[in-house]
Amino acid sequence: MSTEPTLTGRDIAEAEGATTALLEATLTAQGFTTTANEYAALRALTVRGPIAAPADFHRYLAGQRQLGVDAAGAAALLATMADKGFITGAEVDGPGPLALTAAGSAELKVLMETTTPLTRPIFGGSTPEELAIAHRVLTSIIDRANKLRTGQTL
Repeated sequence: MSTEPTLTGRDIAEAEGATTALLEATLTAQGFTTTANEYAALRALTVRGPIAAPADFHRYLAGQRQLGVDAAGAAALLATMADKGFITGAEVDGPGPLALTAAGSAELKVLMETTTPLTRPIFGGSTPEELAIAHRVLTSIIDRANKLRTGQTL
């Protein structure tokens, strides 16, 4: 009798889907016009930015399959965010840097203040050690999947 692995890609995909659905429902219920993808881009830009070469961030977003955008979709997402005043330097072939504006930082702050009380209980039942292990495992899965996708050996 074979046993199913303790953690599978399906588990990861379902967890991502469930948390995204919670985020989308929260944003809608609270009347935000900011989308889940805009929220994700704001968060990513906060961690990675400012980005000297905007094309790099466009490629990064297009490579994030959970966002469901290709290169044109990433450009459209960033153009919308620029139109809302959340970012500057968003043109793929622009001189950069691609950066958050004060309005973008303020929007992210409000979004996080709204969503954190809802997401905290998701992780609240786990110890810091369990969360650290989960982080290491997921990071390892991401790295291995990217290597295999690009033909590298593990």
